[in-house]
Amino acid sequence: MSLLQKLDCAPQFVAAAPSLRRYHMGTSNKMEVSAEQVEQAVVEFYRDPVAKSGLNTWLMQAQHSRHSWTFAWPLLDPRKPEEVQFFAGNTVYMKVSRYWHEVPKEEYEPLKIKILNLIAQYSNSKVVLNRLVKSLGAYVIHTIQHDWTTAIQDIITMFDPGTVPGIEPSTALNLLFSILTIIPEELETMQEAMSINSKDKQVITAAVRNSHQSVLSLISQVMQAAQISNVIKEVVLKTLNAWLKLSLPLSETRDLLVALIPYSNYALLCEPVMEALRTAVTDVGTYNIPNTVMDFVTQMLRLRPVLEEAQHANDENTASLVYSLFTSVVECHSRLLLQCALQAEHQATVVQVVALLLQCAATPGQYPTDETTSNIPFAVWFTIQDDIMTFEGEQQAELLQLFQPVYLKLVDTFIQKSLLPPDNALSAEEKEMFRCYRQDICDTYMYAYYVLRGDMLSHLEVHLKDAVVKMQSDPTDWRYLEAVLHAYSSVAETVAETDNFYVPRFIQSIPQIPFSDNIQLISVALTTLGAYADWLNYHQDHMHHVIPLMVEGLVNASLVGAASQALRDLTLECPLTISPFSQPILTSCQRALEQSRLDSAETERIMTIISRVLSVGKDQPTIMTYLNATLTPYISRLSQLKDLMGSGLSREQHNELVSLLKLLSCMSRHLNLNNTAVEEDDDEDGTTRRHSQAVSGGPQPLLLVLQQLMPLLSAIASKASTDQEVIEALCKLLKNSISTLVDDCVAILPAILEIIPQLYEASLNPAILDLVKQLVILFGREGSQEANMGVLLRMVTTTTLSRASTDLWAHTDAVHGCLALLTASFKKTPNLVSAHHNHVAPLFHLGVEALKLPEEGTVRSAGHFLSSFILLSRDASIGCLQPVVTHNTETLLRTLMFCICNSPRHSLSSFSDVLSALCKMYGDDLTRTFKTVQADESFLSPRVTAQHKEEFAKKVLKNRGSKRRILEAVTDLALIGRGLAGTDYGAQTRGFH
Repeated sequence: MSLLQKLDCAPQFVAAAPSLRRYHMGTSNKMEVSAEQVEQAVVEFYRDPVAKSGLNTWLMQAQHSRHSWTFAWPLLDPRKPEEVQFFAGNTVYMKVSRYWHEVPKEEYEPLKIKILNLIAQYSNSKVVLNRLVKSLGAYVIHTIQHDWTTAIQDIITMFDPGTVPGIEPSTALNLLFSILTIIPEELETMQEAMSINSKDKQVITAAVRNSHQSVLSLISQVMQAAQISNVIKEVVLKTLNAWLKLSLPLSETRDLLVALIPYSNYALLCEPVMEALRTAVTDVGTYNIPNTVMDFVTQMLRLRPVLEEAQHANDENTASLVYSLFTSVVECHSRLLLQCALQAEHQATVVQVVALLLQCAATPGQYPTDETTSNIPFAVWFTIQDDIMTFEGEQQAELLQLFQPVYLKLVDTFIQKSLLPPDNALSAEEKEMFRCYRQDICDTYMYAYYVLRGDMLSHLEVHLKDAVVKMQSDPTDWRYLEAVLHAYSSVAETVAETDNFYVPRFIQSIPQIPFSDNIQLISVALTTLGAYADWLNYHQDHMHHVIPLMVEGLVNASLVGAASQALRDLTLECPLTISPFSQPILTSCQRALEQSRLDSAETERIMTIISRVLSVGKDQPTIMTYLNATLTPYISRLSQLKDLMGSGLSREQHNELVSLLKLLSCMSRHLNLNNTAVEEDDDEDGTTRRHSQAVSGGPQPLLLVLQQLMPLLSAIASKASTDQEVIEALCKLLKNSISTLVDDCVAILPAILEIIPQLYEASLNPAILDLVKQLVILFGREGSQEANMGVLLRMVTTTTLSRASTDLWAHTDAVHGCLALLTASFKKTPNLVSAHHNHVAPLFHLGVEALKLPEEGTVRSAGHFLSSFILLSRDASIGCLQPVVTHNTETLLRTLMFCICNSPRHSLSSFSDVLSALCKMYGDDLTRTFKTVQADESFLSPRVTAQHKEEFAKKVLKNRGSKRRILEAVTDLALIGRGLAGTDYGAQTRGFH
């Protein structure tokens, strides 16, 4: 008699309830929760939306209480409402998985029998059955190590279809494999859900894995049984996949897996078969058995007839599954396959696998309307190329020789697959999918270039000639030429600047192409030429081939977008070499601004072109004459909009105002006659110091423009002091102006210093703080402006403290920006911070409170500020900082420890940096403070014991000179505070840092 057959004569779990009641009630439970109360609450939860929130809280509390061991069983009654039964089943699963410690050892067996009894009872109720099967899986995990070591074999015996009474054989078989599937799946969640540590998980996993031969044997028997339906076999294959995820040896599963390949001909079984093959061949354990893997991959090639049949039947789903499987094989074992490609006995297998993926990429039809398969192996082409480059010498040469034909074929394939579809052939969603598809093709062209180098350009040249001939015979057939230009554009940044053969021929050929007034094709050609701007900077003798086409495009309303983008790229990359062409460029830009109705992006690009061209080789009178002609209409319109601001701007007028400010910002960034300027690397605080020596005798043209413009900007600022878009555009304009003019901006500094306070006091916009930081760093140590910078910094800190301190969550961006500004000031101009003693302590408290905010950037900014504050506080020349740190050490330490235990993982390094600074500068004070904190038993959650606090203190103080060790201590405390210490997740988290 099987164990399941004994259920009818075994004592029912309900009968065992009196003995279980001793752990149902605890001292913390002040009132009994009855089954009737729970049933009523569940019913009301689904029927009364108003009471849903409160009932949800009460039901969760009931589930987690010890009373749930009592009320769950009566509710698992088929006569109860289905939602009540489900709640009860879910409760049983939660209690068994998470609250196993509440079950006395002597109650293990009655609990097991009760769960098995309920599984048999609910064998035809899928929703509740799932919860009960998961409960049994959790039970097995808790007991297989010591108490039910034969669990897997017993379960196989219990649910033997030939011996289970009252259950159809097919139902029993389905139950058996559902249970066998759940057990390894529950292993994946045991750390978090069951609080099982990493070491125990390894032991439990090994105990489950030890039964794999029995499971594999059973799977093999069932799959070979002709009388078993494919519906059951699908469940069996899911069981196999679940067990394969336990890293079963491929040497033991290979024969079974190979025997499953024919089943992929069945639609219902194809996907689980492929998933099982993928799980087995990509397991991490396979990295150590290369010969076994290669033999298995060779066997997998028996799937080719399945693929051919699927293609013949237009079965894209099956074809996608096969292609995805081989894609996973190459992605996982690329280097192994390349090593084997160098061996005569395995080369054929590698070639066949790659040929399958090449065949996938060339799937006939238009993506994504006719097919959605060809995108599957995109990542493979990078992986192969990248791994080929890791080989050296003759091996790399041999691999390149083997794979160059593959990548040449790939280029041919992608030119064909990237052909634009006819107009209106795709929906909006399909157009976006095709755009992403083409971008993936673009990336793959770059990988192909690394393998092919000049051969790819030679190959593209052949395509270009063919495409031109084709278009000459039929001007409407232009999509082939567009696809070839797209390929050229894709490799533009990759092509070596030293190429003096293929690229020059391509550049020279562009003006000769008979575009036949095809606007779309000309736009693509312009974009392609713009992509070669960097190459043209080193080959200025070819500039005359491209400038005329771009200049003509500027004055064509249909081409101005592409032409302005291409010419903008040229002026950015080739500031000096483009100078000989300045006159036609400026003339065309002026005509474009006058004749065309441009959008804001096109206008900004043209302004950039004008500014870059005027910055080289022009005298000041010429520049000012051109600027007056260009800017006057825009400044006049800006003035008109300023006058209208009093009565309120329409949305269109508001957008126009912002666009005009952005336009002037482009000019201020790029109009710079100091072409000998040298930019140093960004400082840690994100600012850039720039030193320049003017090459012109007079003042910068930009300064002359701004001196006339500042009254207008001041008026706009006063009328838009709370308009965030206008403020950000205005700050960008001023910031770009300062970056360009550097010290020369002193002439407009008084006007800027008037604008900043009225904007910040009204809006607390962080863009203003970036502007202030730039000014403070530039002028904070300059004698004539030091006092002004001190006043500016005091205004910012006073305003931030008075406005943001009352609600940090509502002003987190301002807090972030203010602390970043102060950190930069600590490093560059500490004299300004120390000059205002009254603000030092409140600012320190602001930094401490900011550590509690949820935003990563704000916490990082607070960490940098506090670290800088602490490190600078021991400087004898700045005596106002040390007392603040000394008086607030305990507050800071408590805040740090609280945040370590309760904040997201990404903030731990910030807390560690502050703690390291505190350790370094105030080690003795910290030792005493730690003792005070350790003595407070109510501090932190119950998970963090006094011993944990003591160990944390010892680690921190012992490793005060090692930031890495302090970060490890911080991470350990964070895991303890979250209850994750000892888990796999915890180990990964610790390793991550």
